[in-house]
Amino acid sequence: MTAFETLSALWAWTPFLAVGFLWNVAISAVTMAIGTPVGFLLARMRLAGSRTGAFLTAAARLPPTFVLIYYFAYVLPTEATIGGVSIGLPGWLKASLALAVAVSGFVSDNALSALRHRRRGEHLQALYFIPAWTTYFLIIVMASSTASVIGVPEIVQRANTVIAAIGDPGATLWVYAYTMLWFLAFCWPLSRLLALLRRRMERRAGAVAAAVEPAAVLAMTPDAPATGEE
Repeated sequence: MTAFETLSALWAWTPFLAVGFLWNVAISAVTMAIGTPVGFLLARMRLAGSRTGAFLTAAARLPPTFVLIYYFAYVLPTEATIGGVSIGLPGWLKASLALAVAVSGFVSDNALSALRHRRRGEHLQALYFIPAWTTYFLIIVMASSTASVIGVPEIVQRANTVIAAIGDPGATLWVYAYTMLWFLAFCWPLSRLLALLRRRMERRAGAVAAAVEPAAVLAMTPDAPATGEE
């Protein structure tokens, strides 16, 4: 195939790949929705001195996500019954559960720091959790492509379908490059926005510290001794 024919084929398959990328975003959103509250719970347990919280956080950091996806895909049933109600466990949900393990460990560490800042009254420093959390969400968006190994129809899995449909080995590089552009177009603007937000927060924190320091010095300075003059 010529370059023009390959680009025409990619354009024709774009709606198909776009639906796949929506799956990546959906998996990532569900992952964060599961892992974030669990991570906060672990952080509060650690703040209270719980060894169980510390152990579970350490355990969440260890397993490779790729292995967990395979493990959950083949160990967890396709359907679970809770209170007489049957709940389906599709592949995309199993992938989200696997990715959420790492998220819970990350959130536990960062939320613990934020909670300590908040306890000391350092509310601005506690807000650093927000850009850190969002940055990790972008990492999870990229990691969601590993769900393709268990047949989840996200963009990488659909890219393989496109390559097979085109039937030209020379198109493989083009299809994968186009797939990477979807991740770049989604993640790069958000990462730049987060970098800007972090710089503004750092400048504000510096301004607050500069304003507080003279007041603290004055508070520590002893009163001048009386001279006896009226």
